[in-house]
Amino acid sequence: MCLPDVSVYSELCQILGISINEFLAGEDIVRENIAKKSEENIIGLATDSKQKQKRLKYIIGILLVTAAIVVLTVGIMIFRKNMPQNFIVPVDKDSIEMKTAEMLSGVDGAFMYKYTATNEFKTLYIHIWQYREGKLVDRQRAGLSYEGMDSPQNGTIIIVPQFKDRTVKIIIADDESQGDMLIPILENVPEGEHYGYGRAATEIQEKTDIVYDEQQPLLALIYDNDEARTFDFSYIVNDQLDALEMDDYVYYFSFEFRTE
Repeated sequence: MCLPDVSVYSELCQILGISINEFLAGEDIVRENIAKKSEENIIGLATDSKQKQKRLKYIIGILLVTAAIVVLTVGIMIFRKNMPQNFIVPVDKDSIEMKTAEMLSGVDGAFMYKYTATNEFKTLYIHIWQYREGKLVDRQRAGLSYEGMDSPQNGTIIIVPQFKDRTVKIIIADDESQGDMLIPILENVPEGEHYGYGRAATEIQEKTDIVYDEQQPLLALIYDNDEARTFDFSYIVNDQLDALEMDDYVYYFSFEFRTE
């Protein structure tokens, strides 16, 4: 009779707790050994199964946390992309765009602002308030109307002081249209004497949220026969005009996105 290869019996002998020689000799297997070995095998299998379950739970936990982070990140990105964006920000003074505008505008430079307005509006106004020694003496406004058409989502406001000509140019532009207005300054100053005036400016310094149908500070151009002094916009907004008395002329510019 030809017996199978010895390796076939190795695992069985290991389970039964006997040697291969004992198995081939046909010796009786002690029942206690069978029971003991079976119990050990069952315990070993149970322990191994618990360890595998722990590893599986650990892996599943990591996958769930990773999936939650991915879903949260994607959700935030979609929310930010779809949420309304309404703000205005001054163009960086060191940018090529700003350097070009300053070069074209002359010695007094230019003030440039970019806006993003995803909500619809009908008119973009630039209000000009003229103060003389702290007293309001004139008020006017420039505007670009979008009545009957879609308002732009992006645009530019440029204010260019032209001190030599005693004027300020206001430009409102977007991808489809452009409007400009020229306002006089220092009208009561005799010809030529304005060259001796000190000049200064105060403007918004960072990204500002747009509040529709409300005037918001943008820029103040300051001129004085002695020394022009800057001030905080809050003095004008809160009607605290005493702070403006130190300067002969103040031209305050505010913007308004009108929806009606």
